[in-house]
Amino acid sequence: MEIEKLLKDSWDVFQKNIVAFIVGTLIAGIGSILIVTIAPLFYGVTYMAVKGIRGEKVEINDVFAGFKVPGAFVQSWIVVIIYLVLMIAGSMLLGRVGGIVAILLIYALPLLVMRGYKGADALKENFELIQKYPVETVIVFLVFFALNFIGSLIVIGALITFPLSQIGYTLTAKNLAGNGQPAAYIEE
Repeated sequence: MEIEKLLKDSWDVFQKNIVAFIVGTLIAGIGSILIVTIAPLFYGVTYMAVKGIRGEKVEINDVFAGFKVPGAFVQSWIVVIIYLVLMIAGSMLLGRVGGIVAILLIYALPLLVMRGYKGADALKENFELIQKYPVETVIVFLVFFALNFIGSLIVIGALITFPLSQIGYTLTAKNLAGNGQPAAYIEE
């Protein structure tokens, strides 16, 4: 995997839809204050990434896909609950570096959106990809972790780095897993 190409492709998708991604991420960030909306809004940002990668016009309204796509609300919560359990367990066992366990679910949300999976199926394929491509996964994770860290130092920076990361993770999942069978609501 060429990291430079991944970053360039991610930036190209982001740049073509910059306003939608920034406003959608802002909505997701503010909307996440109501805890019940976290998972479907993160689903929505990933949905935006999938549309952008496919060359479709990304709209601000796409951030609400987690509320509109049948089953997405529940399935996104399955992935996020597992993510939170891993984060908490990792933090308890490893202290501050426990947050690194986020790498264990790097492809779950992109697979959930791209393939229209149930949460358990997205988690299963996510773990299969990590086992099959451990080096690529670690490299991609570290690159986007660093970008998000830098972006979070400046509040507005996260409005750029978070969607850029979701695009990068989604592109990586797509490249490693192949196109597979897309969900009925995402046309190829």
